[in-house]
Amino acid sequence: MSDFELQVDWVDQEGRNQSDATLASLLIQVGGVAVTEFTARHMNKFGGPLRNKCKAVQIPAYFVAEWIADNWWSILWEPRKNEEEADDDEFLSRHSLLTAQHGFSLPRLEFVASGGTLQISARARDPKFSDVRFCNSARATAPREKVESELRRFVQSVVDRLNDRRVSETWLQDTWSLITETKDDELSFCRFIGALGMSPYDIDDGFAKLIERLEVALGERLLMDLCLASSESDFASVSKVAEEAVALTRTVEKSTLSPIEAISVPQDNYAVPAFRRGLQAAEILRKRLGISDTDPNAASRIFDMLEIDTTLQTKSVQRNDDVAVTGAVVRFENEMKVALLQQTEAKRRFAAARAVFSAWSSETPTESRLLTSAVTRDQQANRAFAAELTAPKALIRSRFRGKKRKFTQSDIRELADELRVSPDVVRKQASNNGVTISFG
Repeated sequence: MSDFELQVDWVDQEGRNQSDATLASLLIQVGGVAVTEFTARHMNKFGGPLRNKCKAVQIPAYFVAEWIADNWWSILWEPRKNEEEADDDEFLSRHSLLTAQHGFSLPRLEFVASGGTLQISARARDPKFSDVRFCNSARATAPREKVESELRRFVQSVVDRLNDRRVSETWLQDTWSLITETKDDELSFCRFIGALGMSPYDIDDGFAKLIERLEVALGERLLMDLCLASSESDFASVSKVAEEAVALTRTVEKSTLSPIEAISVPQDNYAVPAFRRGLQAAEILRKRLGISDTDPNAASRIFDMLEIDTTLQTKSVQRNDDVAVTGAVVRFENEMKVALLQQTEAKRRFAAARAVFSAWSSETPTESRLLTSAVTRDQQANRAFAAELTAPKALIRSRFRGKKRKFTQSDIRELADELRVSPDVVRKQASNNGVTISFG
């Protein structure tokens, strides 16, 4: 079973325009489920409903290929920027196949990058003013390389079809040439721009120069972290925070990974949500270090082992503690340097725990990462790790056990003060783990 397949079966039709030339039966499968499957509502000879089920839709494939090419770099590289805000219309225009309808009915199918993977989701849909109903919902997480290969194969087949039918000089053909002729030394720039939700073919010189300067100042890995967490509108301001975080890593005291570097980090399993990896990692770390999951000082003990001081407040520009970038970590073999930008110790402790996971789970022994709000699998995992390390669910349950009432806001603030974390961390940990909370 493939995570994602896009199959096209051409239908011969007279005509020399792009629609006639690319009329096709289109079958899209997500996790083995045909999300293009629809029920056609007609009337039988007795006046009753007649429902015919079909797995593929017949449409001009041109418009789907055009949408993919138009949003190529964003489809493959742009994640959601945080977990709190709903998708706006501009984001959906880049990631929802509904944008490609052009008067034809298509399934509600979305592609959203999440680091090295794409989240592909489809929901059953009953389009207005249409006699079809899309029957199936499905979700899959697939490596970006596999999705890119399938999308590339499809778009190329549409371009080849246009060429075979002697249809030329279309927007799709021109744009696809730009994409397929991208040189190796241009790839990084295109990916940065795509991660920001922009097109590399529509960038002004000032923005391009800023990207080029930051690639030199931050390096490719950190600049990608920055782009994954930013949008066109806030990139300039967030980049200043990122530069400050990186500069701070050069002056802070060294911390150590020696006590934990021999402990294996759980591998990322695309079949389960990313947060499970972070949760499992925190549980493994405590167990291997002999720390109880109900110890309120667990995080402090680990910070002490790793020589991370969360009490120090940096002399940084005053800002909201909830900006897209909250710190950075640089690992070099068994040493690391952790930059914590937030003004309150409670939030610095959470960021420090995120930094521990990022350094401990790094793909190479020498790696630098930003701590961001991006909804990518690695950032989601480090947030889940930090939540479990600083506010263990077993501890929260033990404090709630035996109470005849709900966990009150006062209870949450009291426990947060004891753990030296934000009440929001305790609140979310409690809510996510079956503890009933009173919001009165």
